[in-house]
Amino acid sequence: MDCIVCPQEMRREKHADWNVVVIEECIVCPQEMRRELLKYADWNVVVVEYGMYCLSSGDATRAPEIEECIVCPQEMRRELLKHADWNVVVVDWAGGSLPLYTQATANTRLVGLEVAYFINYLQSTFGLDPANVHLIGHSLGAHTAGYAGERIVGLGRITGLDPAEPFFQGMPTITRLDPSDAKLVDVIHTDGKSIFLLGYGMSQPCGHIDFYPNNGKEQPGCDLAETPLPLTLIRDGLEEASRVLVACNHIRAIKLFIDSINTNCPYVAHRCDSYQHFLQGRCFTCKENSSTCALMGLQAHQSNVVSTDLTPGSNESSISLGFSRVGRHYRVTIDLAKPPRAESWVQGYMKVSLHSEDGVVRNLDLTPNGYVKLQHGQSRSLVVTHPSDVGRLRKVEFYWEYDMDVLQPRSLCFFWCNDHLYVSAIEVAEMDISTRGKRDTDMKSKLCTPGNREYADIASRSTAVFVDKCAS
Repeated sequence: MDCIVCPQEMRREKHADWNVVVIEECIVCPQEMRRELLKYADWNVVVVEYGMYCLSSGDATRAPEIEECIVCPQEMRRELLKHADWNVVVVDWAGGSLPLYTQATANTRLVGLEVAYFINYLQSTFGLDPANVHLIGHSLGAHTAGYAGERIVGLGRITGLDPAEPFFQGMPTITRLDPSDAKLVDVIHTDGKSIFLLGYGMSQPCGHIDFYPNNGKEQPGCDLAETPLPLTLIRDGLEEASRVLVACNHIRAIKLFIDSINTNCPYVAHRCDSYQHFLQGRCFTCKENSSTCALMGLQAHQSNVVSTDLTPGSNESSISLGFSRVGRHYRVTIDLAKPPRAESWVQGYMKVSLHSEDGVVRNLDLTPNGYVKLQHGQSRSLVVTHPSDVGRLRKVEFYWEYDMDVLQPRSLCFFWCNDHLYVSAIEVAEMDISTRGKRDTDMKSKLCTPGNREYADIASRSTAVFVDKCAS
């Protein structure tokens, strides 16, 4: 076959310490292309499949610039190429994903077949090992990766980014992403509300490891009051503004995965029975060999849980991640006394200011999601987060405010009840996250009342001080 020479020279893009040849509007010799591909045949292959090619205004058939998009494949490609020398293939199926959702759902099967054919061709022609192939799919693209994985023997890994719910949730495994589609299937859920509540992602576990940041439903910054709708409405119109609103939680899975690629502070997940148990500090240690923890994102395969707990074709490791923001997590345990004058229970809001040798962290909110009910004579644990290591604690200022809920008559407290909180001690411990290196200090502190009184009597809207001089 004769070769058609490009009207312009090949453009080269620099990525790290190697070059990528980008051919612009030209046809090259098949023999020459084969020689070029063979140079990189031993590199791992990453295939990126988006549910929508790019959430941007304008012509969907053209490749938009990164700054025009909410999330674009180019951004993920750029971060992946910074991380390692990989062959990154982005699947552009905009023509199949942008029609009506029902038709786009049907098109996922065809796209999955094409991806499988492509990988199998690389295997038979260039000796590619399917175990070195990683498929990454968002929304419908996650199920597309599953269809491809069914037809690729020995596929290494599939990462599902908030797999689409409608027509897939609760369906047989043959119709959706499931653990049998690859040796490792890890899934990030960020929009798991019902479709009737405008949730587009699955809540059902569908991988070997399923991560649920922020309970996998509502993500920080995606509330109606926090989304930049007025600016988007003025700049891009009503259609684009509506996309920003409804897609915020759904595309957060992409952003979290991209952020995990080259970060020095990985997202660490803890296996937990429920999100409430996580917030109560019940899932706080990684146990021996980090057997109950995993890394969310690109490094998920490095987690010990992958080698110790996973059974091929099973889904036994559903792991819940409490917070999507990077930081250190602290469990604050409040030991409550029960003197004769105390009510059996009270409800309200709490804040703490932590004084350490390294500085002061003021007004950490222990009840960001609303008031909590506290039983006198028992202990209550709550989890908070802060960007840095607060160090060894010397003093804690504890603020208490009673809450009267008109919908709960028993909580109404006027002249005939006691709204005070009685606290005997406070313990602060840092969450066990072995992957983030050794702590700067032994971060577990128990603090008691000054003078080692039996308890502190804290009136509503008052503050009590606890110090690290507890009687042995």
